[in-house]
Amino acid sequence: MNHGAGDNIIEKVDSLIDGYISPERAQEIAKRYPAVSSTVVGWIKESAAQRNWRRVERFANLAAALKAAGLGGAVVELVDSDVKGLNYEDLIDILGEIREEVSANSMFRLAERSREHDAPAFWLCQKAILSLSELNTDEARDKLRMMTTAAWPSAVRWHAAVALGIEEQLGFVEDHMLGY
Repeated sequence: MNHGAGDNIIEKVDSLIDGYISPERAQEIAKRYPAVSSTVVGWIKESAAQRNWRRVERFANLAAALKAAGLGGAVVELVDSDVKGLNYEDLIDILGEIREEVSANSMFRLAERSREHDAPAFWLCQKAILSLSELNTDEARDKLRMMTTAAWPSAVRWHAAVALGIEEQLGFVEDHMLGY
């Protein structure tokens, strides 16, 4: 990051973020540091350039609670980057929470990349499914339908079918699927 007065604010704001950021806590931080709402997305990008993934995640959670402009694009870029050490589950949650409509392809590609190492519980795939369902777009529903095909593990197919409300049509029986 550029060293100067802005770094001091970044450090101070970063020190105020610990764990879950409620909208009320985010507003307290923004009230104390008014520039936060308009600069936090830039801080996310700067932190990503430094590969400071912990700070990226904290600032992304703050930005989501503040509904900061440009957050969706920054998070989609991170999801598409496929870097090691990033908490993709939180990022996927954020995309669903802010209903970033253009993120459906990115979420789907992340689920595809995670298929092998996400077993047996498929937590990241489940997060992607939930966030895709929150988008409520034709594109997101198409991605969910794709996740119900035989190319996907049965646990993922079941969660996607539930999100679409078609599990019975596809022959899934919930009691059977709970054991994966």
